[in-house]
Amino acid sequence: MKLARILGLLCAMVILTPASIAQGVTEITLWHIFTGGHAEALDSAVARFQAANPDVRVVTVHQGAAWGDLRTKLLAATAAGTPPTIGLFKTGWVPGAFEDVLMPLDNVIPPALIGDILPTFVADSTFNGVLRTVPLARSADVLFYNTALVPEPPRTWDEMLTMAQALNADRDGDGSIDRWGVGIRPGPEQFAFLFLQAGGEWFNPDETAFLVDSPAGIKAMEHLLALREVGLFQTGFFSGPFGAGDVAMYWGSTAGIPFVAEAAAAHGTPWNVAPIPAGPLGMGYSILMSASAGIFQVGTTEAAQEAAARFLLFLLSPEEHLQWITQTGYLPYRQSVIDSPEWQAFLHENPFMAGVTEQATLALAYPHHVEWDSLRRLLSEAVDAVLHGQLAPAEALHRAVAEAPDYLE
Repeated sequence: MKLARILGLLCAMVILTPASIAQGVTEITLWHIFTGGHAEALDSAVARFQAANPDVRVVTVHQGAAWGDLRTKLLAATAAGTPPTIGLFKTGWVPGAFEDVLMPLDNVIPPALIGDILPTFVADSTFNGVLRTVPLARSADVLFYNTALVPEPPRTWDEMLTMAQALNADRDGDGSIDRWGVGIRPGPEQFAFLFLQAGGEWFNPDETAFLVDSPAGIKAMEHLLALREVGLFQTGFFSGPFGAGDVAMYWGSTAGIPFVAEAAAAHGTPWNVAPIPAGPLGMGYSILMSASAGIFQVGTTEAAQEAAARFLLFLLSPEEHLQWITQTGYLPYRQSVIDSPEWQAFLHENPFMAGVTEQATLALAYPHHVEWDSLRRLLSEAVDAVLHGQLAPAEALHRAVAEAPDYLE
């Protein structure tokens, strides 16, 4: 059975007849790093798929606690010719390393389905004009805020900085701040969305120059530093301090919503989610993070590829997409689901997801540059240097630009 023939089967999610099941069960593997509620949501989806498709066995394999662990193992398995059937891929991993070993999906995903996915998500899954992955666990930073301290979230950079300063408090009278208006942790994404909000461009037209030390880049890094100077700075996640009421606001990934909910419930802290406050362009852009799913066409059988395509279309179905985003906090990306009565009812019961939905429409993607992982590392080093007081914003960005030519040749 060729790939073109499976479309009708995939779209209708037809349960195979006993005669076809008798031909045997096809096993496919999916490598991931999900834990906690995210892993439970995946296991639930797998169980529903297998109940409807008894001729396929889906084996999910946890591959470490960090995305870097998964990337390393995917690279090693690809080199050995023994990859999983389905892998999760951050955008920057695909060019160069995986682009030619992932199955094209343009003839597998129906045009109507592609047209229903938010354009930025489709573009971020398309490499040199070929759809190689589909969205799955896509996240972006949003603004978490304590509604008892912040009745209305800030909508601009200046509002956020002013509010953060005003909310700092010495609650026990010992002369030290013990409640902060904002929490800041190092990481390149927060610089990235501030940079784009300020009108920054990553490269010149032929991608021979890295432009992060532009006025937009310096303005973005100066704003990040200003927030760090009035806020609580730490390298760890903020769900704990925020849930305990020690931090009034912070930028954090939508993937952390289950952890925020748990921490806040333990302390009775009221909270909500809003889009990132807007910068000079007037837009509250964030950066798409986490991963999309792709099928290996190298080192896998045609039967496994067909079964994997069926599984991905199952996950993309409106019913499963709705299940996934309501259970995990990952971004909604199918417009029909966003507009559905079921999602609107969920928003009524879980108003914080309204901010997540708005942020999904304001998320931008990193460039599809073959050396983006290395360039992102330069951004990370620049942010670390600034937030740890080692370099001024302009100096840190100039250093990143000076080192970038090694990755632009």
